[in-house]
Amino acid sequence: MNKMKKDKHIKVLFHLEQDEDGYPPFSIEGLWCKKASNDTYIVDNVPFYTYGISLGDEICVTEEDGEYHFQSIVNPSGNSTLRVHFNDKRMQMVRDKLLDMGCKVEISNLSSFVSINVPQEVSLKVVEDVLTNMQKECDSLAYEHGVVRQNIS
Repeated sequence: MNKMKKDKHIKVLFHLEQDEDGYPPFSIEGLWCKKASNDTYIVDNVPFYTYGISLGDEICVTEEDGEYHFQSIVNPSGNSTLRVHFNDKRMQMVRDKLLDMGCKVEISNLSSFVSINVPQEVSLKVVEDVLTNMQKECDSLAYEHGVVRQNIS
């Protein structure tokens, strides 16, 4: 596993708590982070399983045996994270709509699972309205909040 990208990114490990059904299917999620200061990093991709973290958050990490582990949030970005499970051929249409709204969308290794960063300047309510309307058209769409930092009302 390449823990360091050429541009000073590091892979930070976030320890996950599994529920009684074994979800998420992993005990650790690795997120790419870029150096912000001597001891802080900026999260540089959208989490799929980690709760309470968003793209752009400034975090503190610890290093153990060459691995970097999440310690705490130093400065939250103001962004929110949503996760969408969607078993339908219209996934690309949903992704394009969210990208047009200014969101960042990452597709997991499971093609039916995406993670969405909603920047603080994008209305979380409008994004949720789009997803709710899509749920009415397609029974297989479900979404959850990874972290909410915007006012939904």
